[in-house]
Amino acid sequence: MTHPYILTVTSALASVCMAVSPSRAEPAPTLEPVMPLPFQDNAVLQQNMELPVWGQSLPGAEVMVSFDGQSKTVTADAEGKWRALLDPMTAVPLKSVNDAPAGKILTVVCEKDGKQARKEIRNLLVGDVWLCAGQSNMAGRMKTGTSRHHPEDSIQKADYPALRLLGGEGWLVCSPETAPAFNKVAFFFARRLQQDALVPVGLMVTAVGGSKIESWLNQPPHPVGKHYQELLEPLVGYGIRGAIWYQGESNEKGGRDYHPKLKSLIEGWRKSWGQGSFPVHFVQLPGIRESGSDNPAGGDGRAEIRQAYVDTLAVEDTGMAVTIDVGTKGEHPPNKYDTGVRLARSVLNKVYGLESISACPLYKSHEVEGNTIRVSFSKNADNGLMIAKKAEALPDGFLPPVPTPDAKLQWLSIRDASGQWHWADGKIEGSELVVSADGVEKPDAVRYAYTTQPLGHLLYNIDGMPVGPFTTCGYDDAVEPPR
Repeated sequence: MTHPYILTVTSALASVCMAVSPSRAEPAPTLEPVMPLPFQDNAVLQQNMELPVWGQSLPGAEVMVSFDGQSKTVTADAEGKWRALLDPMTAVPLKSVNDAPAGKILTVVCEKDGKQARKEIRNLLVGDVWLCAGQSNMAGRMKTGTSRHHPEDSIQKADYPALRLLGGEGWLVCSPETAPAFNKVAFFFARRLQQDALVPVGLMVTAVGGSKIESWLNQPPHPVGKHYQELLEPLVGYGIRGAIWYQGESNEKGGRDYHPKLKSLIEGWRKSWGQGSFPVHFVQLPGIRESGSDNPAGGDGRAEIRQAYVDTLAVEDTGMAVTIDVGTKGEHPPNKYDTGVRLARSVLNKVYGLESISACPLYKSHEVEGNTIRVSFSKNADNGLMIAKKAEALPDGFLPPVPTPDAKLQWLSIRDASGQWHWADGKIEGSELVVSADGVEKPDAVRYAYTTQPLGHLLYNIDGMPVGPFTTCGYDDAVEPPR
């Protein structure tokens, strides 16, 4: 179901972009510079890259673009379209998230036949721009409540002048008055990102409730999707630092088939933006419904689509936030705080190079040692692992998981030589997990949290980041993938 507020966000963006989208009929050009939606007051311009600025005027008009001491002059083509490239700029570091750096003016002057038209775009900052896309769990907004925010006074304290959101009518500067309009995952992502990176952050959110990944694709063999064409195409080319993606609920039944589609999305967007391999970090779906205790093989519900996200990590410059411990029986887990923070930690670790901030550990390799299997994880587990339990209900669900060293690690299974799966025991040895089960003498594979809703005593690193679900033998090929 598409919620009314999601329709408001996306339809407003689409309607404002219609005038500049190449796929739409455009109004007759005038000398007055017409520029696409992102080039509005309060925008954030992407640092450390040649920055494209474009728009429309009269055919043959001379266009001068000026910003922060530099000017570039280009000539509008036969259709009146023009594009200038500003030299790379570096953001001035913020003193704190509450810092209010002075905005600058971008000036565009168009001249032809002795006439001149001028446009000024004010209060611009140089920083990092993040594209945030997906379906309803990305689209949901902060609104005015407090029970689903962490801390509860997140809106009241949202005085972040260097954090901006692109909406249907332009850029919003984050304040207690505008914060309710910010998308929840994007807000918590950006707040944590800005806290550690100390850089102005711009968010461009394009998300539609109930949308499938196919609607966001743009390269063969897939047709160009409706949401890509209407919502993303008008933004293509605007300088960005990277993208975060929270979608897949509507593709859950496709399981492993999600991998080639997500790979196509990442490659297609990068190709259209022309910025090389900009980072794309995504949310591995949280739990839904309930998991029974009678199926140690797992593979039910969201197990295979979660593995499809893992497979997509083979694409360069990607990262993943694990959310298996914040799921609910329904489709919209209220805890978006942990989701946003884990995305930010993934980006801070891999994109900004802050290795002291750990992200979610992931399966790396395993080795059979007699009747046990030793499992190794990514470097995010290097400081050690723990068994812990996260509260399932808010507000306690916002708190870090509580270590439970004497508890049995749940949702851990091992496969014997005959192909049968058994519930297993896990022993933590530093940054590794040693898995065994009574009666299994020749194990050959391990699975962990490979089920739709693996709540309970789970595996975390010592910073409280959940270890991602894994299967050391890949998908169960005996199960025909759903189509």
